[in-house]
Amino acid sequence: MTDDSNNTAVLPAEQLRDAVDALRQTVTTLLEGEASLTTYETAINSHDALLDQLAMHSLDAPTLAALERIEQFITLHAGTYYQTAIAKLDEKQKNRFISLFARRLLALDGLGPATARQLFQLGVFTPEHFFALTPKELAQLQLPPATLARLIPLHAQQSCADKR
Repeated sequence: MTDDSNNTAVLPAEQLRDAVDALRQTVTTLLEGEASLTTYETAINSHDALLDQLAMHSLDAPTLAALERIEQFITLHAGTYYQTAIAKLDEKQKNRFISLFARRLLALDGLGPATARQLFQLGVFTPEHFFALTPKELAQLQLPPATLARLIPLHAQQSCADKR
C-alpha cells in the first residue's frame, strides 16, 4: 500500500518542474527564431502556468522580477511578429493576439483593445515603452486625433508621477 500523502507532496514540485520546462522550451524556440503565432501563444501560456504554480508558494521579489522580464521578452518578440504577420491574421486572430500580448497595455486606464492594437502596429508593445516615449515622440505617432487626445494626459500623468 502506498502513502498518498507522499504523492500529493511530490505533485506540486512535479507540476512546477513541468511548467518551468515548458516555458524553457518555448523561450528556446523563440530564441532560435522559429516563431509562429502558436509558438508565441504557447510561450505566454507557459509563462502564465508557471506564474500560477509559483503563486501557490511564496513568490519572492527576484523570482517575480525574472518572470516579468520573461513576459516582457515574450511580449516584445510577439509584438514584432504581430507587425510582420498582421496582413495574414484574420480579425479573430488579431483580437486574440491583442488580448494575450497587450494585456499589460490594456491594464492602463483609458486604453482599450483598439488603442492597444494601434500601439502594437506602431511598435509600442509595453507600458514601459509607452511611458519612455517623449511627449514629442508620442505626438508624432500616427494615431487618430481622438486616440492621441486620450493618451497624452495618461502619458503626462505618469511622467508627473515619475518625477515625484
